[in-house]
Amino acid sequence: MFSKMKIGDFAKYNQISVQALRYYEKIDLIHPIAIDPFTNYRFYHIKQSAVIDNIQFFQQLNFSLAEIKHMMDDTKNPTMLNQLIENKKEELRHELSQIDQQLKEIEAFQDGAFIYQAKKECNEIELLEFPTRWILTHPTTQNIYEMSEEEYEFSLREFKSERKNLRKFNRVGSIMSHHSFTQETFQSKEFFMFSDKKTARTKSLRKGTYATFYCHSFREEIEQLPRFKKALALLDYQITGDYICEVLYENNKTSDMNRSMFIRMQIPVKKRNEPNISF
Repeated sequence: MFSKMKIGDFAKYNQISVQALRYYEKIDLIHPIAIDPFTNYRFYHIKQSAVIDNIQFFQQLNFSLAEIKHMMDDTKNPTMLNQLIENKKEELRHELSQIDQQLKEIEAFQDGAFIYQAKKECNEIELLEFPTRWILTHPTTQNIYEMSEEEYEFSLREFKSERKNLRKFNRVGSIMSHHSFTQETFQSKEFFMFSDKKTARTKSLRKGTYATFYCHSFREEIEQLPRFKKALALLDYQITGDYICEVLYENNKTSDMNRSMFIRMQIPVKKRNEPNISF
């Protein structure tokens, strides 16, 4: 087997296209060892395969061709080489963090869909144990339960605008004070959205036992609120905190004008003969 070969054969051996080799020559990345002056055929040497191996290795790490040229040619400046590699490592860490976040978000959406399928016909109060949950909040001047659908959407736009750095805007809910729920005034002037972690801007929903019920719209929720409170009293549950409306799942069609919601009504409770334990 001879070492000098035409560009097509060299490309075949190295699993690279002829077009890529011609482009690499154009940007001064790798050159043929000879060019026939009459036919303009390009010839490469089999030992140049090592250069192609290096290029392909760095490419699969998403280095640009310009960066690859720097790293392969500027061997007298190890500081620059190391800096390029450190920059790439940091970029990959950031991408990994983004992928982890996307996985958490899609799993949360999937959990909501699973709960919707399992509980969409549920007509009973259930007790659930929740861990400490972190939320971002947004105040409103108007009672959310008295808003028109348009007013509700404008208020959500204000909330979304306030959180410009967020990639997501779903699982939004509202909070009603313990007093408003027990006195049946049913007023809420605070939106919230779940956060994956505690920050300086988050508030907490305490962990513990919550009585839960499901409904399919705000209008239905308003109708169920007094029934929910009455049912809790009949079950001898003592309300120990604020009421929470969590929009658990939405799957809006592209033609929809109104939101398609599945809501989890929830409030922290304990049996009246149970001790009140703080965490």
